[in-house]
Amino acid sequence: MNVRIRWIALVAAGLILAACSSDVSTRGEEPVVKEPATDESIRAAAEQAAQQAAGGEDLSGTVSMLGVMGGEELDALKSVLEPFEHATGVDVQYEGTRDFTAVLQTRIDGGNPPDLVMTPAIGEMAGLAEQGALTDLRGVIGGDVLNENYTESLLETGSSGGELFGLFNTVNLGGLVWYNPKTYDGPTAPADWDELQHWATEKAKAGEAPWCVGLESGAASGWPAADFIDEILLRQAGPEFHERWRDGDVPWTSPEVRQAFQTYGQMVTEEMMYGGVMTALSTSFVEAGTPMFPDPPGCYLLQQATFMGGIITDSFPDVEPGEDLDFFPVPDFSAEHPGIRSISGEVVGMVNETPESAALVRYLASAEAGALVAATGRWLSPNTNVDADLYGDPFLSKANQLLNTAEITSPLGNALMPQIEVDAFWQAGLSYTQHPGELEDILQTIQDAR
Repeated sequence: MNVRIRWIALVAAGLILAACSSDVSTRGEEPVVKEPATDESIRAAAEQAAQQAAGGEDLSGTVSMLGVMGGEELDALKSVLEPFEHATGVDVQYEGTRDFTAVLQTRIDGGNPPDLVMTPAIGEMAGLAEQGALTDLRGVIGGDVLNENYTESLLETGSSGGELFGLFNTVNLGGLVWYNPKTYDGPTAPADWDELQHWATEKAKAGEAPWCVGLESGAASGWPAADFIDEILLRQAGPEFHERWRDGDVPWTSPEVRQAFQTYGQMVTEEMMYGGVMTALSTSFVEAGTPMFPDPPGCYLLQQATFMGGIITDSFPDVEPGEDLDFFPVPDFSAEHPGIRSISGEVVGMVNETPESAALVRYLASAEAGALVAATGRWLSPNTNVDADLYGDPFLSKANQLLNTAEITSPLGNALMPQIEVDAFWQAGLSYTQHPGELEDILQTIQDAR
């Protein structure tokens, strides 16, 4: 997501930057999902893991951390950090900023870098790694610990030249379709995208809009379109092509990228979206699902990541998960590339290794810290040894099952691109939605930005 202010997505990604309220996340503002869990047994286990990470010593120093979080999202992160602080005596000083890249570079140039960074902008971190600014976390945490707690694909995503420059701390699962079970009468386990779109097309022919779409997100407007186009390309052309594209080895004007845009375009026509094109362009992604709940509904389906469940239930407190709101995974786009899931999330990197920062990174890599991440009700934990029962949020519990059964997990490509290229991609999502006949010029514009 590059430098995204999220949940967001965001999220951010970016993230996911998207901005919402006082929360800074990978994708923009995001209403709180749940209050951080306070289960004493989970906390006690986390404190013990923190003591082990510190080698049993009372370090009593400080760790500076630069990131993009704010508001309730930061409160949730602090609930994960507090057991470490209590057990070790270390004061974790977190600084959240919307200008992450500029602030970080200024501090590095001034000889006052933060000890740790935490951001959904893994592409920016990869750039820092290439400059030699980040420490290899394999040497800090230990290869055996990492291999026992993380999937190979997640570790590869944060690696370069055989060194681990970034470790996922939180995960959002992308590629979900949200719906109201009381009004949606289409397939909830479609065999492929064509089957789902066939239902949607028939609905549109009957004068009803199947899709709920909101592309507005302040300075990051357009990211919902870009993310879904990115998702389509990953699963339509396959991970190998997707990786070459995100690395700049194939052009934006390639047939595969064009096909991904056109597949997205079939969903965002005037007849297929609630309110038509102009409504989609002006509606915040936070409010995109609102038309699903009136009687009769204005639309039936909303494509968005895991955080959307919290956004909707925060806006509609009477909504019952499973009864009034549910999701199913976006079906495969190609029989040649089944079972692929996209992810985003906050990634931790080390700029300055000290006994305190090393202990904190080791703690964050533990299953006990991962359990606290799960218990916040905001995120999935990337740690494969976290008990699924810790997800009190039914949507996260369901998403965790999808994540663990995925054949392949991959970050979206725009999480690993330079920000100038991401900005052009976001704008292209808006431009193509409004002017689909200008696709060739739109793709060339992004290529020029690259």
